[in-house]
Amino acid sequence: MIPFVYCALLLTVGAFGSKDSTCDPSKWKLPIDDHYDTKPFISNKKLNVHLIPHTHDDPGWLINVDEYYMQRVQYILDTVVEELHHNPDRKFMYVEQAFFQRWWHQQSRETKKNVKTLVKEGRLDLTVNGGWCMHDEATTHYTAMVDQTAYGHQLLHKEFNITPRIGWQIDPFGHSSTQASLLSASLGLEALYFARVDHQDYDNRKMKKNLEFMWRPSLSRGKAAQVFTGIMIDHYGAPGHLHYDRDTAIQDDPTLHDFNVCEHVDWIVENAQSRSSATRGNHIFIPIGDDFTYINAHRWYKNLDKLIHYVNQDDRVNMLYSNLTYYTELKRAEGLTWTVKTDDFFPYASAEHDFWVGYFTSRPALKRFVRVSNTLLQQFRQIDAVYQSHHAANLVPLLRAAALVEHHDGVSGTEKQAVADDYALRLNDAILITEKSINEVLLAVGEYKHLSLCLLSNVSICDVSTESQRFEVYIHNALPRNSNQTISIPVTQQNAKVKAISDDIVIHNQKVVISLPSHPSRHEEAPYKLEFTAELKPLVFHRFMVEQFPHEPFMAENIDTRLYSQRASPGLIFMENAFTRVEIDTSTGSLVSVYNKAERISVPITLSVLYYRAFQSGSPKSGAYAFRPTSNMTYPAAGVNGSDLFRELVECVNVDTELNSYGTRTKLAFRLGQWVTIVYKLSDVDEFVEVEWTVGPIPIIDHQGKEVILRIDTKKAIQSNGKWYTDSNGLEFVERVRNYRATWNLTIHDDQEFVAANYAPVTTGAYIKDKSIQLNVVTDRAHGVGSLEDGQMEVMLHRRLLVDDGKGVNEHLNETETYTDPLTKKTYTDGLVVRGTTFLGVSSVKDGMRSLRTKMENQYYHPLVLFKKSNSDEESPRMKLPWLLVSEFPPNLGLTTIEELTKRCIRIRLSHLYAVEEHSELSKPIHVDFARLFKSSNAKENVLNVVEFNLAGTQEIRPQDRLNEMTRIASWRTENDFDRAAYSTPLYGSQVEMQAMEVRAFKLCFESSGVNTNVGQIHDRVSLK
Repeated sequence: MIPFVYCALLLTVGAFGSKDSTCDPSKWKLPIDDHYDTKPFISNKKLNVHLIPHTHDDPGWLINVDEYYMQRVQYILDTVVEELHHNPDRKFMYVEQAFFQRWWHQQSRETKKNVKTLVKEGRLDLTVNGGWCMHDEATTHYTAMVDQTAYGHQLLHKEFNITPRIGWQIDPFGHSSTQASLLSASLGLEALYFARVDHQDYDNRKMKKNLEFMWRPSLSRGKAAQVFTGIMIDHYGAPGHLHYDRDTAIQDDPTLHDFNVCEHVDWIVENAQSRSSATRGNHIFIPIGDDFTYINAHRWYKNLDKLIHYVNQDDRVNMLYSNLTYYTELKRAEGLTWTVKTDDFFPYASAEHDFWVGYFTSRPALKRFVRVSNTLLQQFRQIDAVYQSHHAANLVPLLRAAALVEHHDGVSGTEKQAVADDYALRLNDAILITEKSINEVLLAVGEYKHLSLCLLSNVSICDVSTESQRFEVYIHNALPRNSNQTISIPVTQQNAKVKAISDDIVIHNQKVVISLPSHPSRHEEAPYKLEFTAELKPLVFHRFMVEQFPHEPFMAENIDTRLYSQRASPGLIFMENAFTRVEIDTSTGSLVSVYNKAERISVPITLSVLYYRAFQSGSPKSGAYAFRPTSNMTYPAAGVNGSDLFRELVECVNVDTELNSYGTRTKLAFRLGQWVTIVYKLSDVDEFVEVEWTVGPIPIIDHQGKEVILRIDTKKAIQSNGKWYTDSNGLEFVERVRNYRATWNLTIHDDQEFVAANYAPVTTGAYIKDKSIQLNVVTDRAHGVGSLEDGQMEVMLHRRLLVDDGKGVNEHLNETETYTDPLTKKTYTDGLVVRGTTFLGVSSVKDGMRSLRTKMENQYYHPLVLFKKSNSDEESPRMKLPWLLVSEFPPNLGLTTIEELTKRCIRIRLSHLYAVEEHSELSKPIHVDFARLFKSSNAKENVLNVVEFNLAGTQEIRPQDRLNEMTRIASWRTENDFDRAAYSTPLYGSQVEMQAMEVRAFKLCFESSGVNTNVGQIHDRVSLK
């Protein structure tokens, strides 16, 4: 029968093979008992084609994470695990722990035993990425990136004793320097692979065989933070004929008329050879999968077995099931010399006129909520650790909710509205659970009444403060150093006073100011805010008592009448404190100048709220992902209803009720047209001008989408030479150059592309500078920021769009809110109103980064404020002393995270806050003595043991590991081996030296003399839940 079979095969190839086919079935051996030969081997003479079976599972995008799991993911994992057992050569890579952990905990003991075997043998590969999600890289803060990644790694380490070795960021829309330097190299990953880069960059790299290279993006960390990086050819999906959810299966029965083996063999061999021509070396990998593939894993693996069987007999290339760790090891072993990339991959354009930079700003309210939630998580962890409350497990819901929304279709704002609502609901529910836990902590230390968060205090909504004549305020300083902070509390009376209950706290400059409503029909907002300044000690609570005294009846319906009866006179108004003097034009609502008093630097500045018209009549369109204006022309928001009638309607409102010690106001508000307000504030303890903006509802009566910006213009007083600087996830800054890319010659096709091509993501800060002066901008959430002219920056604040941009979400970005007017009882739905804050500061270049870095840290780790009703004259009893005593940190050392692990042990992550060459003193290495910074209040716990761990907290790092790391780095050959950055120094006893931009993790255990707490083993109660 076999000779007949071969004859039939030859005849069939003639009928169905390609005319130029080199496929020769005479070499083939048929499967025996339906067993295909898939045994892997490496050839030294042929191209080795590594097949990487995978699925890309978004934990929320078109439907929410629960729906994806129930409808698809559980069946993917069920069928994949079953199919892996049928053939020991098969492999599968799974990434998203938000799904895998749910599936894992639903399995039987027998299934778990079998899965552990698959993982141990490398057949089910969980060592790739390993995070709770595949986070976005443009709009996320590095603390959140580390947290969500570490959480996934901790769960994998606990269940399988494995540590992820490969970065897999295949779907984020551009890639950050921090992802390479911190979330890859510093996390211990061997390589990083992704799919989305600018189409011009991709074409250039493909032509030059440079799709694999060494990424060394940190000037501060140099080769110590480099990572081997690969860009996938033709995206992350299975190519052409290999998408077995939809493509024709391999038919290898020659007795049937649709025999197509040669068609498949020829196609994949030619595809592999084409891929090989775009990179270097004797190995390529092909991703075999796509979004939510392998629901029917049997179909995939049956065809892949056939493919490997016949391709290897064809003998032109060698094909095998593989994984990325093995592939990367083979790439290193080839000893090739790789090019070096030192910048990042923003902005990303998928085609001409299709720059994916709109999502830097999309869903600004969600972006702010994500920022607040992450800060709350850090604050709650601090409280749990400092007061030794053993409530870390209760923080898991917030940890998971915060981790989930870091997904690249979460905080990015590129999901459907229902999914965005789901993310927000999860965050809100988790915060409520954590609020309850914090009350349990405070109960243990002597506080017996319930305390509440007021997450809407930025829009003057807080039930406790507006419903109580007398209430207590608990303020927790999240910074590891003494900090002067201005606190703002919604109140209903103009006559309100605050006094300190905690010892050694002095209150400065308390006053009541008028609160401008955020929404014309939101009457639950308090009409006033009580503001005061106090110096707070590191990581502890401070208590205050607030009393309100009736002054005049508050009538919600006359807010606007009362406000506008105090309009300022036209002309110039000055605001001043000890650091800064600000000049404002009341006729335009714009800044005129900002003067740095200490350095005697004055910069003329105009500030305008403008909008671009979104391109919506052709393709590509402006949408949730992409930003494409109709032209580079902008329009003033102060126009009548946002129409073409540019008669400006600027109304100046004096919201200050008294002058400060300099005889000036500290707050001034403007209404710009019908849907924008700007409030300028000058805190007593801040060198930055606070610009509070309220935008919306963005009018669409003209059926035109709009993209609103805040433009800050020095009229070329700062000669920025086409450059501006944006932070990379709150860590190192990246230099941007207008109309320029460092690794290829950028082509700008028209004015539309000119605008979008010069936008970059900002998480916390940006600046422009010349040889002497620096203008700093600090944000309270992620934004897109551009610089289209010298001396100018623009921050995109809000977007309302009426068409979809065709990127898959199939829903236009038109956020709305529904509210009920308490007076008329009518319900309205209109565009979303968003309130936020942008901070501006000017300084010398010499001192500019100190000013900027300090403000960035203060803004991210802002104080936690809790409220408690107090109806009696009796004050609450004193709180017990905290267990952990934290001394003041030096100004360039940051406490990124702190967590309780066990009764006497904590885990901390420290960060050097400055990059090299940013400051003459603060950029220098920091000598850290843990025994000086951290002490136990228990006198018996007088011995401190310190152990360093990787960022995820799963592997101890010993001095020898540091030497091994240097050897590993040296094993990669690169074209540019020059490196002046300092390597990490080992921990010696309880002391370590932190280099510029380093982030490192340590476990600290307090012991009594003669007691061994076995500090070499980490036991994270958070990871156990």
